[in-house]
Amino acid sequence: MVNWAGLIKWAIVFHLFGVIVWIGNLLVIASMLSLATEEVGAARERLILISRRLFQIGCNLGALATVFFGIILILLDPATLMMGWLHVKLVLVLVLLYFHYRLYRRILNLENDPSGASAREFKMIHGIVSALLLAILVLAVIKPF
Repeated sequence: MVNWAGLIKWAIVFHLFGVIVWIGNLLVIASMLSLATEEVGAARERLILISRRLFQIGCNLGALATVFFGIILILLDPATLMMGWLHVKLVLVLVLLYFHYRLYRRILNLENDPSGASAREFKMIHGIVSALLLAILVLAVIKPF
């Protein structure tokens, strides 16, 4: 006999772990790249290289785990699809994925033109990702509607 409650708990654990890895790396990278604008030469190039590597490993794997275990959670409890808070949360996750992609494209552009960085842009991405995370957490924990 399958212990569905146990499976759901484990899926939540891995889903949250993916969120922590994903969002944590997005925030660290945005902060690092805002500092990279103040650096010159090899230091700037090194920060950009480290950002790309962190992105490829931390952000991509974290996002993959988050989405994968989020889908598993929905499959284990399909009734959640009828809840309005989940619909809003999924839209916010799509917006978060957009900023994930945008930050990645920005890193690639910086590799070609390291002087094309704006600290303001990366600070805005940091703030937007933080606000999205807070909104998603409120929806997932409080379930207001």
